[in-house]
This record gives sequence, C-alpha cells and structure tokens, in this order.
Amino acid sequence: MVRLITDGACEGNPGPGGWAAIILWDRQEVQELGGAEAHTTNNRMELRAAIEGLRRIPPGEQVEVTTDSQYLLKGITQWIQRWKKNGWLTTQKREVENRDLWQALDQAAGERVTWVWVKGHAGNVYNERADKIASAFAQGRKPVPGLRMERQATPEQEQPVPATGFRDPAQGVLKLDLSPGLARVSYLSLVRGELRRHSTWAECQARTTGVSGAKFKKCRSVQEETETIKGWGLPKDALSGL
Repeated sequence: MVRLITDGACEGNPGPGGWAAIILWDRQEVQELGGAEAHTTNNRMELRAAIEGLRRIPPGEQVEVTTDSQYLLKGITQWIQRWKKNGWLTTQKREVENRDLWQALDQAAGERVTWVWVKGHAGNVYNERADKIASAFAQGRKPVPGLRMERQATPEQEQPVPATGFRDPAQGVLKLDLSPGLARVSYLSLVRGELRRHSTWAECQARTTGVSGAKFKKCRSVQEETETIKGWGLPKDALSGL
C-alpha cells in the first residue's frame, strides 16, 4: 500500500496559499510535491494537496492518506455522499463550498483510499514536513532541502536523515532528489513508435489514454525498464537520452 501525507497552508485565509503531498512508495522511495496559489483558502489547499498526491499514484494502487484536516477527512468520508445525493447542495439548499475540488477529489480517490487523521504539530515526522513545505509555498519561499526517511517496521520508528536536496522544480512541483541506489519509480509509454519516460503516472496516463495501440508500464528499476522495452521489441539504447 502506498502512503500519502498531505497538508495545506494559507497566509490570511483567504490569501496566498500552499499545498504539500508526501508519497511513500513501497517503503523504498519518498517523493515530495508542493505548489502555490496566489489567492485561495486553507481548506482549498488541503483539498488540493490530496488531489495532486492521488493523481500521481496509479489507479490500481491502494492508498492510505494521512491528514490533520478534519474538514478534509469528514468531507470525503461523511458529508460527500449526502452532497451528491442532494445535487451538491447543503442542508440549507446552498451550493457546496469548494464543489469543484470535492468532485475532483472524489474522482481521484475512488474506492482505493483509506483515510487517516493525525493531530497537527504533534511530532509526526511526515506531517511536520508536509506543513513546512505547504507553509513555505504559502509564504512565497522555496522549501529548504527536505528529508529522506529511514523507514522501519512501523511509522512510529521512522526517523529523518539528511537528504540530497531538491531538484529545481517545474511549474511549482518539487521532487525529492534521492541518494543513489534507492529504488525509483518511472513510467514508460510507447505511442506510435515513440518511447518516453515519465516521472509521474499522471503524465503517462495523459499521453496514452484514448490512443489506439499505446503501451505503458510502471517500472521500479533500470533493469525493469530494459526488460519492458525488450518486450516491446525495442533496442536497449532506446532509453538513452530519455
């Protein structure tokens, strides 16, 4: 099961906001994501964090999402069914606030998510880290180099160690630059004979959805990438330069 830890922040509420999502892949890789919006609310950033995190996890994966937001937790586990039944109206017959994001979250989550609440600012390593990322974006700052987690048998035993820092992100999304030797997840796609490597499932999905004959594969190592393109009838050097 993939674990996803999310958080949102806002300066002024409404005001400049930031969101953060930390993805723990198969106890081998920690991926940090974040972004900013110029004028928003804290609740919208909490929702955005969960949406963006889930969109980067393939639909076949079971996910445990951890949040310190009661608004997010109760909305997605309790209130949303009533909203949908009532045509996205509240009991006061008003349109549900942040309806666009609730609908996007409902679609991204599906039936694969287990939702977990934790108390904020209470010493949870990942929750504290997500808060720092979201707050930095809300304040217009680039988050400081992050943490790579030495992940043990249980979450309570996990301890942070220094990481190698962030790659320069594109479009406000940052990824943790992991130390060499740690497993990485990549996605290969083959469309009309053209091979590409993607860092997120969302990118791969966008390229292959609805395209006749398109192929795609989630790979967890260079060896698996090589085996995949061999199975597709491509030479080994097809990966060079990607």
